[in-house]
Amino acid sequence: MADKDFHYELSDRELAGRIWARLRPYRRRIGWALTLLVFAVPFVNFHPLVWGFVADALVDQTLTSDVLVMWLSIMLASYLIGIAAGAVQSYLLEKTGQAFVRDIRAELFSKFQEQSLAYHRNCRTGELVTRITSDVDAMEQSVLQGLTALMEEFVTFIVVAGMVLWISPVVGAASIIPLAFAFIFIRKYNRRVKSLYAGVRKKLGNIGSFVQDRLAGILVTQSFGRRKHETEEFRENADQFYDSSVKASRLRNTYFPIVSVFGFINNLIMLGLGAWLIMNDSSLFSLGALLAYRGFWWRLQSPIRTIAQTSDILQRARAAATRIMELLDEPISIKNKPGARSLENVNGAIDFNEVSFSYLQGKPILKQVSFSIKAGEFVAVAGGSGSGKSTLLNLIPRFYDVDSGSVTIDDAQIKMVTLDSLRKKIGYVGQDHYLFDGTIWENLIYGDPAATKDAVFSAAKKANAHDFILSLQKGYETQVGQNGVKLSGGQRQRLSLARAFLATPRILLLDEPTASVEPESEFLIHDAVLTRSRESGGTTVLVTHRIDLLRQAPRILFFDQGKLAADGAHHDLVESCSAYAEAYLRWEVEEANQISVLR
Repeated sequence: MADKDFHYELSDRELAGRIWARLRPYRRRIGWALTLLVFAVPFVNFHPLVWGFVADALVDQTLTSDVLVMWLSIMLASYLIGIAAGAVQSYLLEKTGQAFVRDIRAELFSKFQEQSLAYHRNCRTGELVTRITSDVDAMEQSVLQGLTALMEEFVTFIVVAGMVLWISPVVGAASIIPLAFAFIFIRKYNRRVKSLYAGVRKKLGNIGSFVQDRLAGILVTQSFGRRKHETEEFRENADQFYDSSVKASRLRNTYFPIVSVFGFINNLIMLGLGAWLIMNDSSLFSLGALLAYRGFWWRLQSPIRTIAQTSDILQRARAAATRIMELLDEPISIKNKPGARSLENVNGAIDFNEVSFSYLQGKPILKQVSFSIKAGEFVAVAGGSGSGKSTLLNLIPRFYDVDSGSVTIDDAQIKMVTLDSLRKKIGYVGQDHYLFDGTIWENLIYGDPAATKDAVFSAAKKANAHDFILSLQKGYETQVGQNGVKLSGGQRQRLSLARAFLATPRILLLDEPTASVEPESEFLIHDAVLTRSRESGGTTVLVTHRIDLLRQAPRILFFDQGKLAADGAHHDLVESCSAYAEAYLRWEVEEANQISVLR
């Protein structure tokens, strides 16, 4: 992706093989479509021969009404047959194309879902969206529309070339020779434009990523009055895309006219040599043949222009296809190990044994951390910023893998159990409390789609969310908007808690659940967390620096610079750990200042 230092590339053969593997389920449909295409081309291009036969019969004065009607009937019938076959062929290929797009997008989305948090945090969301939409569309255009047009024009060229050679080998051969030079220019163009279109697709991805990022942060942009700056930065991205596109356009409009000139030379040879033979009463050519050639000329030149244009489309789409295959080839860092078993009947005991972890090599976040949490225990995790508290929580559901040491749940190493069975036993509520665009009800049952109405209401009540939900005009059917923008921060957080409670996890992980919420919601969330820990019997691990939660927590794990500095109840740590006592005093002052500001 954007942060990689290496350049991903596939040869034409490799790329074609990867695409064909995804088209293989539709090979019979494709085979029928191509058969109909080959069948249709001679019928659609038969009518110039009729013009030639009729013209020669007129010159020889042998044409009768019956013969004319016969030729006209043959011409109409052949054209209708060709058009009908072409329509069926087009429908089959379009149907295949839509199925191909559907399958690729589903495969990409599935790959996105499997990737680790580290992958998504290192990738730009806007670029991923561009690849699954714009790049897939461009790829579909090349695979079916572009290649079909290419094959149709190739078959047309072969059929028409055969007809003109059959009419007159001399004039036919002379008129086809210039077209060979046109193909040489097309090959040179393809080699030069390949890298240009790769750059165009990359810069289009940059635009998508920029727009997605800035729209998500529109509040920050407007609050700092940075609209003009962001507009200028977008213009820079758009200018880069423009420059790359213009370079490709300049190359295209340099080569294509040359290709057209060779096609027109073919026209001059047909007319010039054909007329010269007729003027000299040669038996090698006739007026009817010249008239037929006039009908065939554009069918000989058209494939050359179409092949050149289609080659251009193919090069654009090749760049898009390469970007798609790059995503599909991206390794999945967090996945089920061979022989992983399902985690069943969890009690909730958690053990860290000499665990070390770093996001960047050489910069450890956790350093040889060891501790045990009993099943059903309520444990608070505290520490300064960057001490590894949130990282600790992320390791338990295997959002990240440890660098060394081990994490176990009920004596089962989490690396040796399946991800789905592990995460279904764990409820996680982070600081961002993300809600999907939809209703409150849809968000609550996300972790348990089969939940009953009573179960949903019970979970909402435990999270102190039921009353505010009922106060809304549409209650549980209220639309929350993307990421719950129609609700307050406290309301979103209480819904996140209710969603986790509904899943009835044996282990509940809470990462600063009251960060950035109003005081009323903070009190209700604290009450919900403490009540759940008393009543559910499940294990609760809470990252917090709120003084009332720390005072009530039976046990606190205090981290300092990535190490477990102290372990015990609040009153014990205040006396035995000076670092904790200093941190607690600082948090107490910060909370007092916040309360005074609010008042």
